[in-house]
Amino acid sequence: MSSSVPVEVLQDILTPTVYGELRIRESLLEGEWLGMTFERADIDRQTLNRVQELLSDSLSHLQIELRSGNTISLGGKGFGPNRHLVAVLGGKGGVGKSTIAVNLALTLSAMGQKVGMLDGHINAPDVHHLLGLPPQASHEDREWELWRSSILPPSRRRSPMRRCDLDIVSIGLEFHEKAVPSISGREMIAALFRHLVFETRWDSEIVIIDVPPGSGDEVQMLLRHLPISGAVLVTTPQDLAQMDAGRTVTLLQQVSVPVVGVVQNMAWLVCPHCDEVIDLYRHSSRLEDLGIPVLARIPFDIALSSGADRGVPLVLNDRTRIVSREFAGLGRHVLDSLTNEERSK
Repeated sequence: MSSSVPVEVLQDILTPTVYGELRIRESLLEGEWLGMTFERADIDRQTLNRVQELLSDSLSHLQIELRSGNTISLGGKGFGPNRHLVAVLGGKGGVGKSTIAVNLALTLSAMGQKVGMLDGHINAPDVHHLLGLPPQASHEDREWELWRSSILPPSRRRSPMRRCDLDIVSIGLEFHEKAVPSISGREMIAALFRHLVFETRWDSEIVIIDVPPGSGDEVQMLLRHLPISGAVLVTTPQDLAQMDAGRTVTLLQQVSVPVVGVVQNMAWLVCPHCDEVIDLYRHSSRLEDLGIPVLARIPFDIALSSGADRGVPLVLNDRTRIVSREFAGLGRHVLDSLTNEERSK
């Protein structure tokens, strides 16, 4: 059961501070969760995060959610204290980004983290298929409220699907696999991403977001409207692919999202006849020259792609393969980056 909290009581906490001029429009209490909306609709996320910390100091027994217009803060970087959104991006399609994202999520889960997967592909979602989840049989009770005049309490938010110990949210679960979702327009796309992240009852410490390729509207709206803690780039060693990824690096810099590093996928293979290592591409140092470290070099392994086709990710099926060991190293790099991010706050 949710109830309102006298706005005056909450306003008194802010009054003696530099944030005293921020007027609270609405408050809602449900269990240990407290949601507040400010009258001003132009408060930036950094300010909301600082106000959230101030209120949490006085109301330490509550989980506080603040909203100003389309900007939302749950604390920490914005997704909650010690909770992170990690974007997996590629400058172009066909580099195996979705497969890398899913196997990274499963690796982090195997390392003891509570992990979720958000499929950021609006028009070509694949994450549910990679994890062996079929679309839902009925969608009659699925209503999408992308714009609301009041804050939604946690009890009325959607729960993610569960698969392989992951929380999973994918628009691909809402449509038949042959259907063409008709979601377009920057504001509509931004509202959908906010809805999928902040109107979901995540039980995850880390949510891996599989981001569409390139730097179009979907990618820009996702990066600009979600509090991303860090980004992992996926590319091949080929110079052309790294050139395309360089554009994504520029976008990440524009929106102040830290780049954890790059994963070189399909980088090499072992000859089945002589066991010699064969590089599949001429090596390019384009991204390394920008100061972006190589986190992992994933070999070409048909078991990785065949597992993706069958909805059985390789790191679940065979943890002894070289690919699985590369993912273990990648997982450690990502965790180290997030830990350092927390320490630097």
